Amino acid sequence: MESVYANPGTARLFLASGSSARLGLLREAGVEVTSCPVGIDEAAIRDAMRAEKASHGDIALALADAKALGFFRKTDFMSADFVIAADQILECDDIGFDKPETLDQAREQLRYLRGRTHRLQTALVLYRNGQKLWEHLATPKLTLRDFSEAFLDAYIESEGEALLSCVGAYRLEGMGVQLFEAIKGDHDAILGLPRLPLLAVLRDFGLVKK
Repeated sequence: MESVYANPGTARLFLASGSSARLGLLREAGVEVTSCPVGIDEAAIRDAMRAEKASHGDIALALADAKALGFFRKTDFMSADFVIAADQILECDDIGFDKPETLDQAREQLRYLRGRTHRLQTALVLYRNGQKLWEHLATPKLTLRDFSEAFLDAYIESEGEALLSCVGAYRLEGMGVQLFEAIKGDHDAILGLPRLPLLAVLRDFGLVKK
C-alpha cells in the first residue's frame, strides 16, 4: 500500500478557500500554502442536512469535506498534493446561522445574538488524493454583551460589507471585540482555522518540519 506520508520535496499544500483570514493564519505560522477557492452549493448541503436534523457540527464538517473534494475535481492535482478545507456554522439556541446576505440581515442577526451565548462550530479537514486523512471540530463559545443601538449603528457603519463575509456578522478584530462580554475557546478557531491541531498533523505528514 502506498504510504500517505509525503516527500516534503514533492508535496504541495493547498487551501480550498478564498478566505484571506485563513490564508493569513497559515502564512503567519510559516506554512507554505497556495489558496485555491472552490465553489460549492453550500446552501443545498446545509438545507438537506438540516432537513435530516443533522447536528450543526456535522454540517460544518460536511461543508469542509465538500470543499476539499471540490478541489480535486477542479484542479490538475498531483498524487502528492494535500488540501486543507474548513467551514464554520454559528449555533445559537439550536438555530444555525449562515453568512448574512445584506447589512440589514447582519443588523438583525447581531440583534438576535445580543446578550446571548453562541457557539462557532469550526470544522477543519486534511485530504490527499481525494481521501480524507484527518478532521477536527472546535467549538469556541462566545457571549455578546447587551450593546446599545447606537453602538450597533456605529459598528455596522464602520465595518460595512466586510460583515457579509463573516458567519457571525461580526469580526473579532478591531472594533468588533467591543461586541463581546466573554469568549471561551481557541482564538484561531474563532477566526476559522484552529492552527495548533492542524500544525501537529502537518508535522506528522512531513509538510512542516518537526
